[in-house]
Amino acid sequence: MDSSEHGPPPDPYDPPDLPASRSALPSFDDIPQVLRQVLIVDDNAVFRGFVRGLLEGQGFTVYEASHGAAGLTLALEKRPWLILTDILMPGDDGFEFCRKVRSHSLIRQTPLLFLSGWDDSKARYQGLELGADDFISKDTPVRELLIRIQLTMKRHMALGRRGAPGPGMEGQLEVMGAPGVLQMCHLTRLTGVLMVESGTRWMTIRFREGEIVGASGDEHEGANAVYAFLAWEEGRFHFAPGQQRGERIGPSFAELVLEGCRRLDEARRAAGPRGEPA
Repeated sequence: MDSSEHGPPPDPYDPPDLPASRSALPSFDDIPQVLRQVLIVDDNAVFRGFVRGLLEGQGFTVYEASHGAAGLTLALEKRPWLILTDILMPGDDGFEFCRKVRSHSLIRQTPLLFLSGWDDSKARYQGLELGADDFISKDTPVRELLIRIQLTMKRHMALGRRGAPGPGMEGQLEVMGAPGVLQMCHLTRLTGVLMVESGTRWMTIRFREGEIVGASGDEHEGANAVYAFLAWEEGRFHFAPGQQRGERIGPSFAELVLEGCRRLDEARRAAGPRGEPA
C-alpha cells in the first residue's frame, strides 16, 4: 500500500511506550468514575496498548481507534469525556480528526489532547489553533502526562463548589456544553430540575432517574425546548434535586439528544461554511 495515497508517512518518532516515572503517580480519585472514559486514536497498536494499560490502572474505560475516521465514529457513538490523538496517521491525520470533532455539536466540547511524537512549535500552534486543549510529546514522563490529563479534566468539570456530578451541581455551560451537561444528569440518574440562565434567557429541564420528563424555556416546551437548549453556548447551570412526575420525552434520552444535535448541525450547515460539520 502506498502511504502517500492514504496520508502522511509513519511518525518518525513514535515510541512504543512512555518514559517511566520514579515518582508516585497522581490519583484520579477526585475525578468521578462516570467521567473516566477516554478514546485513544493512534495507528501504533503497541503505543495504544501501553496508554490503555496506564489509564485502565487509573479506573478509566478506554476505547481505541487506529485512524481518524474510526475515531470519529467511536467518539460519536461512545461520547467519551476525553480524547487523546496522535497526529501522523493514515487517512485523516490528527489535525483533520480534531477539526471534525470540533465541528460536531454532540462532541465539539470534549477535551482533546494531542499525544504525538511530532513535537515542534509549528505543530503545537496548529493543534491548539484547531481547538485542542493541550499538546503533549510522546516522550513526556508518565507522571507528567497523567497530571496534565488530570488538570484538563478538572478544568472541564467546572462543577462549582460540589466538585462532582450529582444533586446540587453547578457550573458554566460554556465549559461542558449543553450536550455534556444533559449527559451528566442522565449518566448519574439524577432526579430534579436543571436550571440554566444566560442573560435574560432561561431554561428548566426536569429529570427523573436520568430521563428527561419535561422542559420549558426560551419560548419552547417539551422536546422543542431540549432542541433549543442544545444550541446554547453559554450560561450558568444549577441542578436542584426533587421528585418529578411525567412521562419521558421521546423514545429515549440518547435519541432525543441525537435528534437535537442533528437539527443543530443542519442549521449550522445552512448558515454557511463556518458552521459546517465534515
